Amino acid sequence: MTILTPAVLEEWHTAGDYLPWVKRLIAQVQAEPDGLERIRLRRDLAKELMLEAFPIGLFAARYFEASDQVRIGLKIGNQNFDALVEDRRSTSSAVEHIEVTIAGDGEEDYLRMRALHERGEVSGLGRLTKTGTRRTGLTVTVASEMVSQQQVLTNERARVARAIERKLGKPYPDNTVLVLAFDDTMAFDRSDNIANLQAVVFEYESQLQAFHSVALVGLQQRTFMCRRMRNAI
Repeated sequence: MTILTPAVLEEWHTAGDYLPWVKRLIAQVQAEPDGLERIRLRRDLAKELMLEAFPIGLFAARYFEASDQVRIGLKIGNQNFDALVEDRRSTSSAVEHIEVTIAGDGEEDYLRMRALHERGEVSGLGRLTKTGTRRTGLTVTVASEMVSQQQVLTNERARVARAIERKLGKPYPDNTVLVLAFDDTMAFDRSDNIANLQAVVFEYESQLQAFHSVALVGLQQRTFMCRRMRNAI
């Protein structure tokens, strides 16, 4: 039996409590049998916990300034938003919905986390190769190698661009914030990385007008950038 259920994930919490609540929930799941594996490999509802609730918590702490007058409720399912927002502050942001996407490498991220779980450590930047299949037996190898700063910039730009493009051309409810969650291990304290990421959002700005704002949220070091769209109320 796991503590992680749809009802638990959909609980309403204030912007001030959302991140602490998510972190407590992650710790509780990790303490369960096979919990760490579920967290690392994003299995079952651990996927929504790590790829939706956790980024929302990071976003809420910064964008809503951890206000107790803002409430957030995650919604599990296939609707065109991931969370509902009630902003009752006198100077309300007008945000009513949050849509989250991960600026990552899809299957490669999964394989890297699988290698981490199997070996206890793995390079976050090294070239990844795999042999076999999940049915016949999958072997993942991650090289321990250095990557140039230019390659880091190219990779970060490509990940954010792909994440944005996945969200283009879809209908969203009014006053939806798009949260782009990314690994900011390399970017958090470098002005060239930050400028590189901001440039991607600026490049796509004309295509992002369905959103109230677009926020980039760092999953490791809590980097935060937010750009309000021109058509926002």
